[in-house]
Amino acid sequence: MRVLIASVASAAALHDLNETVAAGCVYPGTCTQPAAKYTKVLELPPRQQWNADGGFCGALSIQQAALGVGAWISQDLVRKANTHGEGHGKPSVGYEVLPSNVQETVTNLKLDGQEWDYNQPKPQAKAFKVFIKQHLTKGHPIVWFPICKGDSHDPYTDDIPNGGAYDHVETMWGIGSNHPLDTATVYDDDWILHGSDQDLETYYRRMSTLEDDLSMQGNCKNAGSGFGKNEMYPCFYDQVTYAVAVQGLQKHYNLPVVLTVDTQNEPNIRSWSSATDLHGTVMVSGLTAGQNYILYRWGSTASFPTGSSVEGSEHQTPFTAKGETWTYNDPNTFKSSSATYYVAVPSDVVV
Repeated sequence: MRVLIASVASAAALHDLNETVAAGCVYPGTCTQPAAKYTKVLELPPRQQWNADGGFCGALSIQQAALGVGAWISQDLVRKANTHGEGHGKPSVGYEVLPSNVQETVTNLKLDGQEWDYNQPKPQAKAFKVFIKQHLTKGHPIVWFPICKGDSHDPYTDDIPNGGAYDHVETMWGIGSNHPLDTATVYDDDWILHGSDQDLETYYRRMSTLEDDLSMQGNCKNAGSGFGKNEMYPCFYDQVTYAVAVQGLQKHYNLPVVLTVDTQNEPNIRSWSSATDLHGTVMVSGLTAGQNYILYRWGSTASFPTGSSVEGSEHQTPFTAKGETWTYNDPNTFKSSSATYYVAVPSDVVV
């Protein structure tokens, strides 16, 4: 039996239920990658959010985006990076990630984020798709705030800048097109991929299907309604929407780094689970064969230096590139409750 911890219908929480969704692609979602001549897809598996205290969809989405730029950040620490919020939370444990504090959260975690300008003229759908494409083609994950079939579109009533709408928070981390990706033109058959936060499937959507109005009788008409269905086929509100593109870490030298870990379900330390040791696999790209590099690792947000400094790193791994990419299975574990950052720079860079 499904028991709501806090009812979405009563506008008291984001997606927050005490059980996970059964495995399998949820209709009308598509989990098979469509054909495309050109793709830019980060090698990231989907992840499962913590379902407590209003739902950790925002924290999970920032965690997923951070992995796409080389950092592991516990959902617990993502929330604690917020100093205010209109949803669940308090100063000692942080707050839910909402449109009103998502840029602050990203900045406080020392991620380089560009927030979508939700004060642009309405309707914003066309311009927002250009924003999506421009960032995904550069390998920048996007944290977006879609609306979901059957939900209120206004979870907390006082946290929606410029009269927008949202119900959930998810991550996009790839794009495909039959046209070269070096153009800002958005084509109807361009597709993006995203996670639902509530199952471990990857969902693919044509750009032409992403927006809807509050009635959800357009592109999302056939979406499932309610928990475990509508997260897999959401839309963004066509008039005013919210998002942040995570462009990297706050570093001057920022070779593309993608991090994966050996679990898709972080132990929920806020619900009496214990933190576990994680193994990280680091994938660095943009390399020149024969050149020497150093991979640095830091074990907390506080110790991670912005700018060009590499002071305070806990591990340094020199390597010589054999091609454009390099993969490293780090033998040194880190706690799932931590924040851990990786940066790769040429060894001859003076910092």
